[in-house]
Amino acid sequence: MLTTNAPYGCQTFKDLLTMLQSMTPEQLDFTPTVYDPDSDEYHSVTTLLTASDTNQILDEDHPYLTF
Repeated sequence: MLTTNAPYGCQTFKDLLTMLQSMTPEQLDFTPTVYDPDSDEYHSVTTLLTASDTNQILDEDHPYLTF
């Protein structure tokens, strides 16, 4: 059960799924949020997108989250 502030490794979407599956039902009802340490701010994740063939950084169809 993911209930501590301990860091968890997340290298793949499979890892992310494992982490999500370890959350309580209450935690799963929370808004997905990311922390930006550079600005010391939290941002709500709003969209799951996939990279197009014109993306210069990610491979085509690579999923990514935006806020």
